[in-house]
Amino acid sequence: MSATLRQPAPDEHKPGEDQLGEHKPDEHQPGEDRPDEHKEALARLFDRSAPTYERTGVSHFADLGRRLVEHAGLREGERVLDVGCGTGAVLVPAARAVGPRGSVTGVDLSPGMVERARAAIAEEGLDNARALVADAETAHWQPGGPADGSLDAVLAGISMFFFPHPRAAAARYRRLLVDDGRLALSWWGEQDARWAPVFAASAPYGGASSHRLPADSPFRSVEDLHTMLSEEGFGSVETVEQPCVTRFRGVRQWWQWVWSTAGRQFWESVPQERMHEAIAAVEAELSRLRAPDGSLTSRNIVRFTVARAVR
Repeated sequence: MSATLRQPAPDEHKPGEDQLGEHKPDEHQPGEDRPDEHKEALARLFDRSAPTYERTGVSHFADLGRRLVEHAGLREGERVLDVGCGTGAVLVPAARAVGPRGSVTGVDLSPGMVERARAAIAEEGLDNARALVADAETAHWQPGGPADGSLDAVLAGISMFFFPHPRAAAARYRRLLVDDGRLALSWWGEQDARWAPVFAASAPYGGASSHRLPADSPFRSVEDLHTMLSEEGFGSVETVEQPCVTRFRGVRQWWQWVWSTAGRQFWESVPQERMHEAIAAVEAELSRLRAPDGSLTSRNIVRFTVARAVR
């Protein structure tokens, strides 16, 4: 299997004259600092994305969340932890799957994302779900944090590769799970090669990217992830690759989507005096991808990994 690192996609709405300089990069960029600083920077990044995350008219993370819940094979009455819950893309379908006799707790370091998740829970009328501001990597919170052996499943939707210590997180989740409990996570596989020139065009202008993987990241390949999970007490580790097709009405909607995701971090790192030049370079490449109706389509690979806790 091939494994390609996810490129730092530009985010949010296209920066216009009224937006340039509005968002400043964090003084400390994720991946370049101590773990606590890394996490604090990520929380601020997702706080900035929260108002427009999954609100640009593009179906993306909600679909991936539903698919992860299906791969996890949740059953009625199960107790579930959703780590890095974001706006509830995994949490909401998980709560539906376990039913009123089950329970789902979502945790995220971003207060803005947790606020969105709580709103989604309320809108769906789910009494068996909650969202907390807490560290998804350590899964500790007070009062009432989970006890060892108290969970049937831990879910991580497009989140675990952000963690500074994914191995420690996996070990923690193993302790929380009952025997034969499942850890189910989604993460990015091979990217649409047609989009490589777009990311190459932007690369000279910025530097920060929350998607840049450390050299020792287990998310550099399927084999590395399987090895890490096996070493941390999981068995029957399986990964399935599926297409993730994302469609945009046009260039404007693509910019809006990029700025609504973690990809915005790259564009926040572009110096204001070079922003227009960077936008022009990217749009020159986007023009080559446009269909006759002006739309854009990205076809990437998403990986779903399910591992079972063993003694």
